[in-house]
This record gives sequence, structure tokens and C-alpha cells, in this order.
Amino acid sequence: MKKHIAIITNAKEIRSAMKEQIDLIFDGLAESEIYSIEDGSINNLIKSDLYLLTSSAYEFLDEKFLKNKNIVITDYTVTKEKLKFLKSFPKGTRVIFFNVSFKMCIEAISMMYHLGVNNIEFIPAYPNMEKFPEGDIVMTPAESQLIPNNIGKRKIIDIGHRIIDANTIIEIALKLEFEHILYYKKIKEYLDTVATNDYSLSKIVEKATQAESQFSLLMKTTNIAILGVDKDNVLCSCNEGAEKILNKRSGAILGNNAEELLPNIPFKEVKKKGEEIKAKLIKIGEEYINLSIIPIIKAENYMGAFAIFQEFKEEEKKQNELRRQLLNKGHRAKYTFDDIIGENSTMLKLKALAQKMARIDSDILITGESGTGKELFAHAIHNYSHRKDYPFIVVNCAAIPETLLESELFGYEEGAFTGAKKGGKIGLFEFAHMGTLFLDELEGMSPTLQVKLLRVIQEKEIMRIGGDKVINVDVRIIATTNEELRELVKEGKFRKDLYYRMSAFPLIVPPLKERKDDLYLLTEKFMRNSGADFRFSPKAKKAFEMYNWEGNIRELKNYIEFLGFTEEKIIEFEDMPFAIKEYYEEMQEKDKIEKEQEKEEDCKEIFGRRYEDYLFLLKRIEECCNRGESSGRQKLVEICKKQEILLTEQEIRGILKKLEDLELIEVYKGRRGNKISNKGKELLDKLNE
Repeated sequence: MKKHIAIITNAKEIRSAMKEQIDLIFDGLAESEIYSIEDGSINNLIKSDLYLLTSSAYEFLDEKFLKNKNIVITDYTVTKEKLKFLKSFPKGTRVIFFNVSFKMCIEAISMMYHLGVNNIEFIPAYPNMEKFPEGDIVMTPAESQLIPNNIGKRKIIDIGHRIIDANTIIEIALKLEFEHILYYKKIKEYLDTVATNDYSLSKIVEKATQAESQFSLLMKTTNIAILGVDKDNVLCSCNEGAEKILNKRSGAILGNNAEELLPNIPFKEVKKKGEEIKAKLIKIGEEYINLSIIPIIKAENYMGAFAIFQEFKEEEKKQNELRRQLLNKGHRAKYTFDDIIGENSTMLKLKALAQKMARIDSDILITGESGTGKELFAHAIHNYSHRKDYPFIVVNCAAIPETLLESELFGYEEGAFTGAKKGGKIGLFEFAHMGTLFLDELEGMSPTLQVKLLRVIQEKEIMRIGGDKVINVDVRIIATTNEELRELVKEGKFRKDLYYRMSAFPLIVPPLKERKDDLYLLTEKFMRNSGADFRFSPKAKKAFEMYNWEGNIRELKNYIEFLGFTEEKIIEFEDMPFAIKEYYEEMQEKDKIEKEQEKEEDCKEIFGRRYEDYLFLLKRIEECCNRGESSGRQKLVEICKKQEILLTEQEIRGILKKLEDLELIEVYKGRRGNKISNKGKELLDKLNE
């Protein structure tokens, strides 16, 4: 007789996909029926052999129902093919991930990060949110019909429904007592398509089917210490790992009552409650042991249990191995102080100070405009410190949403987000143990996380999300900011206590406009790196040197690469980037206006408020002299009338007298009239510059 599986979901959109997978896998053995909380069909729920719940439905069900022994909470994953597709995106790709709710967004995003999709920055989005996030790519797990119509022409990628993961399928089979189907070809093929990071039961099944004695092979091949008891808590299995920790041969302990022989291992408690014990600390001999006990329950009956334990020093080895893997994945500092180019006196003093700071173990705050090279200093300080052989982990505080940033930094325990059985995650603070955590754009961290960061700095300990265990960490913090944190403190946007804690050892990187003596040193470096070969024309060089470099060294690097791309050997002014040309022309015009204003002020100082009349007559006298004509008073009166200059003969006489007194003209009687002096010519030449 077929067994009955009740599939319980919250959102009706995912029901059919779950049912198709269950019917495919358990074809001929079980029949399924779907119930949704959203459409009220949950009210028609009938008694079933097994209840398969989604995590979103779990929170809506009452405690009495959830005590049912035949409940399995679904964990999802994607196929290996889909995982390969996700990992094919370039590093740093920004993707809006759209799902039916914020909670399901976070669950799906966490799942993808857990699978190692760290090349994509996911931004959660869901129906009816106040403001849809900015971004060119929208990805969704078969929920494209819910995406708002007003998001414009963005690229939409539908990755299809997530699939039920291997552990969930195996748990269903065990609870329905269908263990035999785990060896069926179609089950093995399905499990082989599922993407996972865990050494799951599917791998155990794969190993077990390759030997005559499956369980015996598992006990021999695993590097985990395992001790097993039967339903009466009589010791029935013990592998080599357990023998080493217990310091006893298996022949001396098998067949004995575990409660009598090993009273510090709580098998009795597990049998009584029928519940798993996780991460319990016990002492065996002189060593502290991390212990977990997993009960075996069939048809509500206790069939025995397995104790899995590990020495603390083994835990430390695992952590160090993880850190070595991080180093191999690029979590290492790339630059040294040799990569920081500059002979400017301020930069030389800054590098010397940074090297001194690197030798001590205090946290450091690096301040400076965007593009000045703050990150280079962070890398160099790590590589110059005693932590150089340990991880250097970079986190951009402004680029990651608060909820994801918290889980990335602190990690989370199993079920922290959904309540379901889902593997926890080690946070970056733990990964950076003994190394450096580089917090870029610290001002982008939320006030809540600022409080947590301050506690880590002060106490040197963290607690994972959803956890209750304090974890000691030895991490140096190097933070950068391009904001004036003192002003943010005054505005209440940044915590005062965190600011004063971080700013005890400050480094302020100067902008490029304050170290222009390094301009050509940096230019030569970027030309070498990009293979560029060119030189500037005189005007282009002047514009290049005059530019204000608001984008600092990053802007300079981009422009040198651009100019090299043109393949011109001589860079003319017209070939320069638009921003440089525009700034040069603005400065030229500004300089021209300032010179005119200076000339005007000089003339006012010499001639007084009627300086324009004085200059007019002085220029006419010069023109007459150059043509060999008379420039007497009567001639000047005629010129004024012809050009409609309102000057009387009496006024002209007064101006000429003043020009003579200033030695700008020489006055002669008779036909010779007036003659401009050398001093007068010098004045006009100066005004015409």
C-alpha cells in the first residue's frame, strides 16, 4: 500500500514544483498531495505518513502539530549545472535577486553564498517593496510573473525553481522506511545532479554501495571519531578515531553498557528525550572533547545512537586549513610599501609612519578622498606586520546590505534564518583569525553593526547569529573612509565611541592635487603597466599639469590607460580627456578675467574713476605718432567727435595735462603737438598683454 505525503507550503507558487520532484523520486511507493496556507487548503489537511514543510510554512503552524515525529522541513539547493552558470558571472557582478518575500530572498541568497557563489553581489527584492533596487540584472527563481512592470528594460534571468536537496530526500526515505531506494539508479542520478558543499548522506550512500559491508566501510574510512550504541545503550561499534580519543581498544569496550563504562557520554539523556545533542563539551582523561550524539529513531522507537566527537586541537587544525584555503582563493594582501609610489615629502613621512604602525597590533583608520590609494596602504601594512602569513580579508561595508553584511561578518548557526535544519556558516571574523580584516568604506556600516564591531574590538570575541556560544577571535581591524567621520559623529550618523576607538592611530592620505610633484612618477608607472608609449605636446602637458585631479590616482590611472589606447605617439591638447580640456579652458578664461580685473584696478589707481577717457586719448596719441601725424589738442577733439566720445576741449586739456604730469606723454608747442613717451608705451604694452 502506498504511503501518503502531505506537502505544506505558504506560497502557492512553489507547490507544483515540489510535488513534481517528490512524485518523480518516490514513484510507485508514495502519493503526495499539496496544501497551502495562502489559499486556505491547509484546512483540508488529512492524516498522512509524512508531512513535508517549506520553511515559510513552518512559522504558521501550531506547536502541537510541529511535535509530530513525521515532519521533514525542506532544504533547497540548485543543480550543479545551475551552480556552474552562477559561478560564470564576473567577480563583483551586482544582481537584484527577486523572490516572493524578503525572508525567502535571504534564504535563497544565503544558500547560494553557502554554495560558494561569492562572485555575485546579491541585492534582495520582493513584491510591494517601497523602492526597487538599482541594478541592470534581475534574477528570480521562477517568480518572474511577480516582478513589477515599472522596472524598465532590465535583463531578467529566471534560474527556475530551486530543487529539494540531498539531505531532505534521504531524510524522507528514512522516515518512510524506504532506505532501500537510496541504492536505486534514479535516486543516485538525482543526488549526483544536486549542488552541495556538505559531506552529506548522499556521499555516505555512494561510499556504502561500493563495499560489502556499508556501515563497516564508513566507520573505517571516516576521519571522524564515532561510537555507536544499540537500543539498550550497549556499545556496538567503535572506529579507530574513537579508540584513540578513549584510549581503549574496541574489543575491550564493545558489549558493555555505555552508561556504566562511559558515564560522561549522555546516551541515557538522548534515549529518554529522543533528541540530538549538539556541540557538548566533555572531558575524557586530560583532553576536552567536542561531542555530538545523534539518536536513531524508527517508527517512533529508539533504535540506538551514535556519538561523534573531536578533540579541540583537531578543530583548530580544521580552522587553519580553512584559512589556508582562503589564502589560496586570493584572501591575501597583494601590495607592499614598494607599490606605493611617491617622493613627495608628505607621502614619505606617511609611509614611514604606516610602517611603524604595522609593527604594533593596534587597529588603524585610514582617511582620504576616493582614489588616493587607501587600500594600498591597508595591504602594505598587513604585509609589513607579523600577521602577513595569515588571511587578509576585504569587506566593503557600503556595498553589502545590512542583514547580509552581519551574516558575512559574524556567521550564523544552523536554522538562524528559517528555523529549518540548514547548515551554519563561519563568519569572516573567524576566517580572519590571526590575520587582518579590512573594512572599506567604514562610514557605510549601520549603527547596529557599529555597536557589534565596537564589542569585537574591545572584547576580542564574537557570537554567531542565532548562536549562544562566545567565540574568541584575534583579528586586527584596518578601516578606511572617504568621509569626515567627525562631522558624521556630530550629525549622529556615526558612533562617537567607535570613532574615538578607531581614530587612535589615524593615517590621512593626501589627494593627488597636494602632491603634484609625484604626478609624472605615477604616470611613468601606469604607462609601464599598461604598455603605453607617448609624450605630451606643450599645450597638452600644460593642461595635464594644471588639472585638479578630483578622482585622484584612480582617475590618473584611467586616463593614462585611455591615452595609451589611442596609440598616438604625441598627445595633442585635442586628444586629451574631455574633463582635462574643459578644466584647462575654464582656468584660462578665469585667468583672463582676473588679469583684466587687475588691469582695471591698476588703471583706476593711476588715473582715477575716469580711467577709460585717459586710456582712450593715450591710445589715440600713440596711433597718431605711429602714422607720423599731429596729435595736438584740436586733432584729438576731432577724433572724439568722429567716434562720438563725449569729451569737451576743456576736458581734453585737463587729461593731457595729467598725462604729461605722469610722464606718459611729451607736450610740444606748435604743429608737433603731443608725443607718447617710452613710459606711456610700456603702460599700453602691459595693458595689452
